[in-house]
Amino acid sequence: MTIMSCRPPTNSTYLVIGQDLFSISEYVTSQYNYSLHQHMNSTGNGTANVVDEGVQSISSFVPSAFMVYTDLETLKGLWEPTDYGSGVEYADGALDLFPSSPPNNNQNNPHGNNARSSSTGIQIGLWLSGARGCTSIAMGEMDGKIELLVAYLERTRASKIFLRLGYEFDNPSFGYSEDPAMYILAFRKIVADCRRKLSEEARGRVLFVWHSWAAPMAESLTLDSFYPGDEFVDWIGVSIFQQVFPWSPYWGGKMEDVERVLDFAQERDKPTIIAESTPFGGIELKEASDDTKAFLANNEYDHDDWDRWFGKVLDVIDRYDVSMWCYINCDWESQPMWHNIGFGETRLSSNPNVMSQWHERIIKNKNERRFLASGSLETCGTPGTMHLGETNNEANGKGAFGLPSFFSFILVPFVVASGAFFVPYFILGGHKTKRGQSSDKERKPLLSNMDE
Repeated sequence: MTIMSCRPPTNSTYLVIGQDLFSISEYVTSQYNYSLHQHMNSTGNGTANVVDEGVQSISSFVPSAFMVYTDLETLKGLWEPTDYGSGVEYADGALDLFPSSPPNNNQNNPHGNNARSSSTGIQIGLWLSGARGCTSIAMGEMDGKIELLVAYLERTRASKIFLRLGYEFDNPSFGYSEDPAMYILAFRKIVADCRRKLSEEARGRVLFVWHSWAAPMAESLTLDSFYPGDEFVDWIGVSIFQQVFPWSPYWGGKMEDVERVLDFAQERDKPTIIAESTPFGGIELKEASDDTKAFLANNEYDHDDWDRWFGKVLDVIDRYDVSMWCYINCDWESQPMWHNIGFGETRLSSNPNVMSQWHERIIKNKNERRFLASGSLETCGTPGTMHLGETNNEANGKGAFGLPSFFSFILVPFVVASGAFFVPYFILGGHKTKRGQSSDKERKPLLSNMDE
């Protein structure tokens, strides 16, 4: 089966909200609450008939997908809830928040006879534990966990799944930079295993995302150092936190870092995703560093809470026709993992101006770009309906890890018979690397570990 890219039409962008269960729920309910007050105010007396066509249901504010996190070692946060200290992660729970489809009693329903299918997708950040974890994956030590991941991808009710493997791989504090070749091997193995073991129906719902943090990398490394290859990458992602600010420090990244990743994607005709984004320092910059405050005090700058960050991100989306935007709607300070790190308050509902602008530009789409909500991912990438610009990621006669099918055929019995070390590691040149092993790292961007 050909795997489609799910690229939306030109000037259209899938909207995704994360990154914990409460923040997702707060986003939808606060948007609904805002719309009801806007409608009542428009009637002049606050007593509008609830069946009036101007009143939208809460389902109108559910985004195209929800954003969640897990790690390959435990896979917590998918079919059962967990809390890494950053709020409850629970993919199935997110899909249950605003059910959009009735139970499906079709005997051919791949999700179970009485399961509810969902019009909403999920975007999963899968932590791979740096070079150490990637080595375990490449050597087959995590095959059981990959089997469980495949089982979840097979049964999830999500309309589409965007799987970010080893997200922000080029963040030096995450450990993948110690051995980029091993990261490539792990990425390829997970993709190859999933595509081989998933049913045809499920393969059509899973897309694999290669996600850069768009900030300085370790010395001598480039994006090519980490790239698994076009056959294994469906979408290319980027993070945007403070790079759009003129006061962003070098280690926090600059706009040229973001542009470098998006240009890399355009050169390969890959759909792009802003995979993680939020205004670092908070919407109102209440958690801004002393250096940031000094910059604002000594420089002429637009202090509008919308234009300062959101407006600039929208400019990037328009300039590169970004296919998916994932916004983190979160009170970071209330979460133990992020308290006093500097992210601040980024819930849209915390700022009236931002809430109003969001409603007009993103919800009502009062501009040339359309932001797509729940239901928009249901039929994307359906075989036979490839749209202009979509790419074909079929293996083109190649087997696992991008090797010719002949080598894949002889490789497995060779390993079984000899008990030899993981052969693809040598074939692909991984044995030539001299980098050491990484230790466990928390899921925090480098910027959270730096002192201003």
